Amino acid sequence: MAAAAPAADGVPGRGPPGEVIHLNVGGKRFSTSRQTLTWIPDSFFSSLLSGRISTLKDETGAIFIDRDPTVFAPILNFLRTKELDPRGVHGSSLLHEAQFYGLTPLVIPPQFAACSCGRSWTDLLVETFSSMVTCLHQVGTTKGWRGGRADGRLHFP
Repeated sequence: MAAAAPAADGVPGRGPPGEVIHLNVGGKRFSTSRQTLTWIPDSFFSSLLSGRISTLKDETGAIFIDRDPTVFAPILNFLRTKELDPRGVHGSSLLHEAQFYGLTPLVIPPQFAACSCGRSWTDLLVETFSSMVTCLHQVGTTKGWRGGRADGRLHFP
């Protein structure tokens, strides 16, 4: 059972960028570096690891996040590589989780931030992510998409 932990108990407080952070997302374990989780300012992870928001820890001391681990895996890989592999994840679920985690490069890519087409950027992103996932399922690649790679990943500058 997860227990509430104060922000200053060691793991979530400030620490070295190379510090290994252990996460339990919806019952699945993930490990990564503090630097990987915090390179996007004002994200959920930056707030969590700075102590601005409280944490829950599981019985092993890992930070517990009550979210879908299937959708979290490509988000963590995005944080590691700045590339997004949306295969196997529904586009609207990915966008919803990116919004929850405050990942601005995924939520508001530069090409949508200044859109003058009259549609909301959220609608455009849901449509784009859903189209990419459909395309990937049909042809197995994102080649041809701006920022797409032949292996199905999308690169974000």
